[in-house]
Amino acid sequence: MTICDSNSDIISHVPDNILEEILRCLPIQDAVRTSLLSRKWRYAWVKLPQLVFDNMFYKDLHRLTQAKVLTIIYQVLLLHRGPIIKFTLSLSGLESCSEIDQLILFVSDNAIEDFELRIWKGELYKLPSSLYSSLQLKHLNLHSCMLKPPPGFGGFTNLRSLYLYEVVIADDVLSSLISSCLLLEELILDSLISIDSLEVVGPNLKSVNCEGHFRSICFTNTSRLEDVTLYLKGTRKKLLFSEGEISSSVVLLDCVPAIDFLGLDSSYVKGIAASGVLTRLPTTLNNLKNICLYDICFGEQDEVYVLICLIRSSPNLEEIFIHAFPSETSAIRIDLDFLEECGCSDVSLNKLRKVEMKNVSGAQPEQDFIKLLLAKSPMLETMLIGLKAQNVADGLRFSAKAPKSPSIVVSNPEAIKPKTCCKIEGSCTPVVVGRRQAKVRIVGVRDRDDGDWVTKKRRRTLQIYEDLELEFAAMAKP
Repeated sequence: MTICDSNSDIISHVPDNILEEILRCLPIQDAVRTSLLSRKWRYAWVKLPQLVFDNMFYKDLHRLTQAKVLTIIYQVLLLHRGPIIKFTLSLSGLESCSEIDQLILFVSDNAIEDFELRIWKGELYKLPSSLYSSLQLKHLNLHSCMLKPPPGFGGFTNLRSLYLYEVVIADDVLSSLISSCLLLEELILDSLISIDSLEVVGPNLKSVNCEGHFRSICFTNTSRLEDVTLYLKGTRKKLLFSEGEISSSVVLLDCVPAIDFLGLDSSYVKGIAASGVLTRLPTTLNNLKNICLYDICFGEQDEVYVLICLIRSSPNLEEIFIHAFPSETSAIRIDLDFLEECGCSDVSLNKLRKVEMKNVSGAQPEQDFIKLLLAKSPMLETMLIGLKAQNVADGLRFSAKAPKSPSIVVSNPEAIKPKTCCKIEGSCTPVVVGRRQAKVRIVGVRDRDDGDWVTKKRRRTLQIYEDLELEFAAMAKP
């Protein structure tokens, strides 16, 4: 930047690239207001390639009617010059209306690459045909819309990411749309309406997140897929899969050899279990490093078997997250010894470093599983156990088998005092898993607001719950 003379104002000599970056960081109404700063800034905002009309924009206009707000947005578009690379329309309370058609028609003629539309109230919005002519689209994000492409639509061939939330679209149309997007890397489908089955074809797909009542999901040509999350949102009383679809639950995992992250809920786990008690998956998931399971009931043997099967088939796991499902059966101990019944002698978790379990009720099967992880994970560094409020069994005791005792954090926001947790290094005796037992060292109690540790230097009993007491030798923090 050249040095300005004393009679010039600095703001008029801001380089174009910095000026554009400043405008990008501002809400659109503030960007428009910069026109008053100087002659150079007067029409700078009209060339902004990104137009975002969200709640930041809406905060000063919330008293106006929706029709008036949309008129203001249309006037902004009329004043705009140049391509509109990104357009977002996401206002609180936005309802479906014909005025939105005009906005989409305008941006579809301006080389739009990133389009986001969120309808928050009322009826679903039927997308106009003009959107399907935006073949430059790279990112498409739709909430509460109806997708019905015109005849002859060949898909968005440049699309990289697709996010559909509460969207109405036919099974075959969705599958065809996905398969036509050969460059698609990220797919998120959440709470789709009237979708029964789904076929995912994507040679460049890296991430898939599906949440909804899918009865069948098929992956084809997805060798690069690394991140898979499938939450089918079924019920425990009724199996979501039919007999002919059960086997696909297992086969699906065979189609993602490069998977690095796997997230499943109990509905999908039940589908795997219904295919028969598996000791190991057909394909070893050598690249899987992170597994996340929701609503797993340790009182249901079939779910426990699948959990062990997944762990056994993933020798390079580094992190495990499990959200337990509380039920009456979760308090019932498994008839035979947990470890022997599941055949866990060959389970090896040599790379596991972190375990997090939430909603733990303290039932015996849960304790057995925690003991298994402690016994089979020599490199374990951290175990976080979130206890279910006021529902913990007496005598929660663990021990670790590791060169360095892992940190075990047992927490409950309603226990001890509000917003605190206790950090336990090592394990609680007397139960021993393996040939050695680790000592319990309480490092202190941390206030979650400021993160400070309050160290304890004397032997005492810390009551975590009314019916659970851990006796420990308190050690000062190093």
